[in-house]
Amino acid sequence: MPNRTKLFYLAVSLAGIAFLVFTVWIIHEANIGRDNILFKTVRATPHGDKIGHVLLAGFLTLVLNFFLRNRAFTLRKLILPWGSLAVFAIAVIEEASQYFLPTRSLDIKDALANLLGIILFSIPAILSRRRSHQKR
Repeated sequence: MPNRTKLFYLAVSLAGIAFLVFTVWIIHEANIGRDNILFKTVRATPHGDKIGHVLLAGFLTLVLNFFLRNRAFTLRKLILPWGSLAVFAIAVIEEASQYFLPTRSLDIKDALANLLGIILFSIPAILSRRRSHQKR
């Protein structure tokens, strides 16, 4: 692998790890009921919470699919990237856990926004997978 490619993968990997840490921090902050400038900005933005769910779940999907090199399995003709499925499972568990936390509220619209982000940000992995299989 050429040095530029290695540097690119290193940079993207470091950015991905930073985003994973950011995601865990955001969830932790919300779980303990802490208010910060990010949450205030989201509340002040129309549909900010839903946009945040789409982007957070979406970028997490993009990062995980990148780390897993777009590995997927096919169900009939439907390509299902493993990273997307993992983010979906984590999002469902995280959203359901909010039922038990006094500082959070279980919201089906948040779950649907997560799903939308996962679907939209799975498209690059699916297209990449299709292209690599067409070359064979």
